[in-house]
Amino acid sequence: MASVASGAATASVRGDVRAPQDAASTAWFWALPCGAIAAVAILVLGPPLGHLLVPEHSPYRFVGSILTGLHPEPIEQGRYLVAICMPILAALALARAPPRFTELADRIVVPVVVGTQLALAGIVVGSIVAQYGFLFGRTYTRGLSPAFGLHYFSPATLVVGLALATAVAAGARSERIRRRAVALLRESRRRRIVVAGLAALATGVWMLHAVHSDTEIGNAVWDVRYHLGFTLDETFAVINGRTPLVDFTAQYGSLWPFVIALPVIVFGKTLLAFSIAACTISALALLAVYGVLRRAVHSATGALLLYLPFLATSLFMMGGTLRNRSSAGSYYASFPLRYALPLFVAWLAARRIEQPANARRDWLLFTLAGLAVLNNGDFGFAAFGASIAAILWSNRPTRRSALRLAGCALAGLVTAYALVALVTVVRAGALPQPERLVNYAQLYVRGGFAQMPLPGVLGIHLLIYLTYVAALLVATVRALRRAENRVLTGMLAWAGVFGLGAGAYWIGRSHPEALVYEFSAWAFALALLTPVAIGALAGRRSGRMAVGALVVLFGFGVMACSLAQTPLPWQQVARLTAPFTPTELEPDPNPLAASPRPSVRRFVSSLADGRSRFVVRRGAPVAILLTNGHRVADAYGLVDVTPYTGAESIRTRERLQETVDALRRAGGNTIILPIPYDAAIAPELARMGFQIVTDRGLRRYKRSSRMPLVSLWPGDMAVFKWVDVQSLHPRALR
Repeated sequence: MASVASGAATASVRGDVRAPQDAASTAWFWALPCGAIAAVAILVLGPPLGHLLVPEHSPYRFVGSILTGLHPEPIEQGRYLVAICMPILAALALARAPPRFTELADRIVVPVVVGTQLALAGIVVGSIVAQYGFLFGRTYTRGLSPAFGLHYFSPATLVVGLALATAVAAGARSERIRRRAVALLRESRRRRIVVAGLAALATGVWMLHAVHSDTEIGNAVWDVRYHLGFTLDETFAVINGRTPLVDFTAQYGSLWPFVIALPVIVFGKTLLAFSIAACTISALALLAVYGVLRRAVHSATGALLLYLPFLATSLFMMGGTLRNRSSAGSYYASFPLRYALPLFVAWLAARRIEQPANARRDWLLFTLAGLAVLNNGDFGFAAFGASIAAILWSNRPTRRSALRLAGCALAGLVTAYALVALVTVVRAGALPQPERLVNYAQLYVRGGFAQMPLPGVLGIHLLIYLTYVAALLVATVRALRRAENRVLTGMLAWAGVFGLGAGAYWIGRSHPEALVYEFSAWAFALALLTPVAIGALAGRRSGRMAVGALVVLFGFGVMACSLAQTPLPWQQVARLTAPFTPTELEPDPNPLAASPRPSVRRFVSSLADGRSRFVVRRGAPVAILLTNGHRVADAYGLVDVTPYTGAESIRTRERLQETVDALRRAGGNTIILPIPYDAAIAPELARMGFQIVTDRGLRRYKRSSRMPLVSLWPGDMAVFKWVDVQSLHPRALR
C-alpha cells in the first residue's frame, strides 16, 4: 500500500502517470462475453458432470429419521466444479490472447469497460436485495424451527460501507491526501515493531470471546455448546488412545488434535486448557495473514489498516450478544481446525515469493501444504493448489521451472505423508489411511447427507465467488504487466484459488449460517484487492476503472464495519466468571464433562461378564456413542474404541458396523447409546446381536416394551446400555 500511494503521489508531482497496459482493459472488455460463455458451460456441462461423479443411488445405507435429511445435489456439485474451472480458463485465455483481441481503439474499449463495471455494480445491488428476500424453510431447518431469513449486513452497515468507499476513493484522487498517506505508510524498523504489537494485541482481544471453560460453558450460546462437543471429542480421542487416519476418522482436523492434546495433557484435561490452546493456534494463524499483508503492501501501517477489517470479518458474530456470542472463532471446526494450516501456508508462500527461487524453500512450502491436506482435505487441497498458483503467477514460468515446481510439490506431499506416517506407526503401528480424509466428504457428496440447495443465483454467495474470480484475474493482469510487487500478485492468485476451492464446502451444505465460515477467505481476497483498487483510482486513467475499484472499496468498507463487533475485554472476563444460570435447554452447568455421579460411572464403566454380572476393569474397551464419549472414557479410565465422534456422526449401517467391529477386535462387549437415537440405531444393534440392559437383565430390544434400565447423563439426558450377546465373556475381562 505504501508503494502504491508513494508511486501515485510521485507520479502526480511529475505529471507523468504511466497509462495501464492493455491487459486490464482487455479483461474488462471481454468480461461479459466470457461470463456468458461460463454461464452456458455451467448450465450445460454441470448436470452430466455431476451425475458422472455422484452415483444415482447412494452407496450408503442410512438409518433412522436421518433419511429426511438426505438431499443429493449432483447437478449443483457438477456446476460448481465447472464454475471453479471457468476463471482459471479465463486467466489462461487472457494470458494467451492474440493481438487482435487486445489492440482495440479506445472509443470502442472505454464504453464497454465502463458498461461492464456498471453491470457488476448492478449484480452487487441485486445480490444484496436478493439476500434480503431469502426465506430459509424446512429444507434448512428440517422442521425443527420456523423458517428464517439471514441478511448478514444491516442497511446501516451498507450505508456506512458505501460512505467509507467514497471517502477512500476521494482520498486516492487527492494529491494532498496522497502525500500525507505516503508519510503515514512510510516503513521503519521501530514502526514495524510497534504495529506488529498492535496487531497481536487486537488479535488477542478478538479471540477472548472464543475462550470457554468447564464452569462457564453451560451459559454459552447453544450452537457453541453443540459444536464444541465434536471438536473437543476429536482431541480427547487422541488423548484416549485413538489415532486419526488409522483407527479414528476426524471430521474437521486429523493433525491439529495431536498438537492441542499436548497442552491439555500438561495443563489439565479441562475445557479451558483445550479452548486456550485452540484460540492460541487461531490467533497465530490470523497473525500470519498480517505477515502476508505486510509483505504484499510493503508497509506495516498499511498492513494493519487492511488486517483489522479482515480480523473482524473472519470472526464475524453469528449469534448471541456482543458479550456472549458465537463466531467462526468459537466454532473451532473453522478456526483453527480448517483454516489455521492454510493460513500458515499462505504466510510461507508470501515469504517464498519475495525471495529468489530455491528448491529447498519450495519443498518446505509444499511439505506444510501437504500437512494441510492431511489435516483437512476440504481446505487443504485448496491451499495446496493455491500455493502452486501463487508461485506460477508471481514468476513467468518456463517449462523447466514448471517441472521443478511440480517435483517440489510432489516431494513436499511425500514428505508430509512420511512425517504423519512416523507418528501413526509409533502410536498405532500402522500407516495413515488417506481414504479417511474424504470419508465425510463422500458421505455428504455421494450420500447426499446434510446437503442443502443454493437459495438462488443472486445473493451474498455470488459476491463471494466473484471476489475470488476478481482476485485471480487481477493477479493475471499484474503478471502480464510484470508488476514489481510480486508478492501482491502471487498472493492475489493464492487467495483466488484458495477461495474457489474452499468454497466447495459451502456449495454442498448451503446453510446460510455456514456461509459465515467462508467470510475469512473472502475477507483475505478483499484485503488484497483493496490496495490495487486504490492504486487504480490514483492513476491517470482512473475514470475507466473507477466503478470496479469502488465496488472493491465498498466491500472493504462493509468489512470495516465488522469492527463494531469488537469484544470488550472486561465483558469477556465477566462472561467467564459469571455464575451458571440454568435454563430449560441447558439445566446442567457442564454438559460436556463426564458425570461425577458414582451411579453413572458404574453404569458406564462396567462390562458384562455373563447375563447378570458386570465388572469394572480399568482400561476396558467400550463404545460410547456420545459426542463427548472419548472424554467420558478418559475420565472413567476406559478406552472408547468408537472411530467417530458419537452417534450423530454414525449415520449409516457401514459406520455402525465399523464401530461394532472395532469393539469386538478390542475384546469389549459394551455400547453406551443416548436414548434420543434409539429409533435410528437401536434396531441395527439388535440385528447385529446386541441386547439391552434392563432391570431384569439382558433383553431383546422392542420399541414398544417398557423403558429399560437407564442412567441419567448431564443435561438430564438418559442412555441405553447394550451388550454383545455373542461375547458375554469378553476377552478384556479374561
